[in-house]
Amino acid sequence: VMMGASQIDRFGNQNISCIGDWEQPARQLLGVRGAPVNTLNNPVSYWIPRHSPRVFVERVDMICGVGHDSARAAGPSASRFHRIPRVVSDLGVFDFATPDRSMRLASLHPGVTVDQVREATGFALTVPADVPYTRDPSPAELALVREVIDPARTRDREVRA
Repeated sequence: VMMGASQIDRFGNQNISCIGDWEQPARQLLGVRGAPVNTLNNPVSYWIPRHSPRVFVERVDMICGVGHDSARAAGPSASRFHRIPRVVSDLGVFDFATPDRSMRLASLHPGVTVDQVREATGFALTVPADVPYTRDPSPAELALVREVIDPARTRDREVRA
């Protein structure tokens, strides 16, 4: 499953419901929907088109998608199938390959620096000594996106060129 997030925290807890206190939110969003069940029963990666401290937060305002710390706290039945392989933003790719299952920078997109990622992240991010760059798509992959998957270029609404 690939989902978006209005907020995501260091352990992969996702918020798509509200900004602020849930009893009187500053902003009402989509709502919880199927996020808890999806994240507990399927591998879920996240796509975040605008990496910023407003999205990558220390703690989400409301947990919709279950992160590693929440699944662990809920016990074995909650963590049995729980897996967050990747978080992909417009700045890089992230995983949870740390002892405490907190977010780690796995690769930088070309032209992006570690400092830019740190400045755009609202929590202390684990950064390995040598962070590789995200590979460029192959000509065949680009053709697939441009000609088969999205010839109308609807991706331009989310992905900055």
